[in-house]
Amino acid sequence: MPTNREKNASVGAQVYLGDGGGPQTLMQVLVQVLGPIAMMVAAGYLLQNRLQIDARSISRIVFYVLSPCLVYTTIINLQIDATTVWRMLAFAAINMTLMGLIAFLLTRRWGLSGGLASAFVVTAILLNEGNYGLPLNLFAFGQPGFQFALIMYAFNTLVGTTLSIFLLANGHHGAQLAFRRTITAPIVWALILGVFSRTTGRAPGGSFLEMLQLAGRSTIPVFLLILGMSLSQARARLDFHLVSRLTVLRMGVGPALAVGLATLVGLSGLAYSVAVMQASMPTAVNTIVLSNEFDAKPDFVAGAVLATTLVSVVTLPLLLLWLR
Repeated sequence: MPTNREKNASVGAQVYLGDGGGPQTLMQVLVQVLGPIAMMVAAGYLLQNRLQIDARSISRIVFYVLSPCLVYTTIINLQIDATTVWRMLAFAAINMTLMGLIAFLLTRRWGLSGGLASAFVVTAILLNEGNYGLPLNLFAFGQPGFQFALIMYAFNTLVGTTLSIFLLANGHHGAQLAFRRTITAPIVWALILGVFSRTTGRAPGGSFLEMLQLAGRSTIPVFLLILGMSLSQARARLDFHLVSRLTVLRMGVGPALAVGLATLVGLSGLAYSVAVMQASMPTAVNTIVLSNEFDAKPDFVAGAVLATTLVSVVTLPLLLLWLR
């Protein structure tokens, strides 16, 4: 029975470190993969503390302009076979469903209800696959890995955010709000236009395409700056008992479930590695914004984001070492 390393090597999945080759130690993973991420996150954190920048406005620029450009240009240049794309989407859907179900059953077992129960489920299923996952997979696996990661990010953004809005709205016109948010989200139209351009061969060229690609590439460092700003603004009165339970679920059970599920749906090589990494991300920073919007236990959510992000500094490098 081939090991995971052998399966990955057979199809070219390896940790990408430029001309230096793959990392051999945990320290190399921390420096080469997480080092650039930590540098930009720290810059965002310090900027927010010193200059009090309006992070929400910058987030809107990413949401309405930069991220759609990234999605569109990646789709038209995508070099992934359709079978693998569908397997990754199936993996993402099943993984989110199972994590949500586990979280829901735990809320029932522990007697959680109302906004706290909804917040617990949302922090378990809405992952930081954009701000954190996209740059991590880019630095770890290069441009091919980044393309796989973008598929997972698009699914998590569309389905995860929509479901989270519905849960946090807690019955107050949740379905209508979720539907309206979905059909008006720029990333949805970027996906549609990307598929249209890819299937018809009609896409902008020359300097227009270069500008779209330039805007898309700028998304990654801005993502990381926003992550640092958001963590700086997270002021949480921690319920350590519940936050620790969520952290074990998200950063312990989540990766274990992803490893088994990725094999079950038939993923292998680079697609397998990226799918597992994306499904092992900490709770998305966006959950803080959503919980504040719907007044659904924002203190607990902020604590969950902080705790899972801190724990990820240990779990993700170890997972990368195992995947290679």
